[in-house]
Amino acid sequence: MKKLQVGEIPNFVMDFIIDEIKEIRSGEIIFTAQDGYLMNVEINSRRRIADWSDELPRISNDICENLKSRICREFKMLIYGRLVIKIQKGNIVQIERTVQQRFTGLDGEGI
Repeated sequence: MKKLQVGEIPNFVMDFIIDEIKEIRSGEIIFTAQDGYLMNVEINSRRRIADWSDELPRISNDICENLKSRICREFKMLIYGRLVIKIQKGNIVQIERTVQQRFTGLDGEGI
């Protein structure tokens, strides 16, 4: 596997994430950045009993392509932090970017 570039999300990871988004009823997908590199992806899926039998909404290819570009754009802005995609009832309801800053030269290194 080739070395990732700063701010890059590999295509195979993005394709996997889009497939997961199509299957999750409620939950979140978390991308973690360190030094601008994608370190890991965490997928948390929940099932509300009240939503158990509801069919998932269909996500069109246009929406998927827009989502891919939005995720890539938001992730490229992270050096340290997390990008969280929140899903409820099969719909993406929020994209949240949490930026962490590293401070050096203080009492101890890092955050």
